[in-house]
Amino acid sequence: MTKEKIKKSMIKAIESVFSEMVFIDTNHIDEKPEEFVYTQILYIDIISPSNGYIIAYLPIDLRKTIVETIHSTDWDEMHATEIDDCLLEILNVIAGNFMTDLLGHNEKYNISFPAVNYDEEDIENIDSSQEIYFDAEGPVFRINVLLNS
Repeated sequence: MTKEKIKKSMIKAIESVFSEMVFIDTNHIDEKPEEFVYTQILYIDIISPSNGYIIAYLPIDLRKTIVETIHSTDWDEMHATEIDDCLLEILNVIAGNFMTDLLGHNEKYNISFPAVNYDEEDIENIDSSQEIYFDAEGPVFRINVLLNS
């Protein structure tokens, strides 16, 4: 699994999930934005056949759009647990699509339950992960991927 293949599989997964579930077109951005603000991160471990993780850094305006689109309800009318569950399920689907594209439909993989974190303090090898940026019709978000051979 090369870094380029990992990147292409993640771009494909992001484009697919955002288009089909949130009805937002995303575009991969080659350049790191000058400013990037997020308040929480969504994290999921990849357990096998390689170990690693996927982290989603979503700005608040994009999180609101995702949740309001999926639930057809105003963000302010939802409980924090509903909001987090929705966002974590999006990450779960992204991870599944990513692994299927990366490995093929016949290969088995194992991923953990996704979780909400507020900082990178406990995440190992964050500096070794690939940063992939996307534009989601305005808001910019980042996905970090790390896969160990």
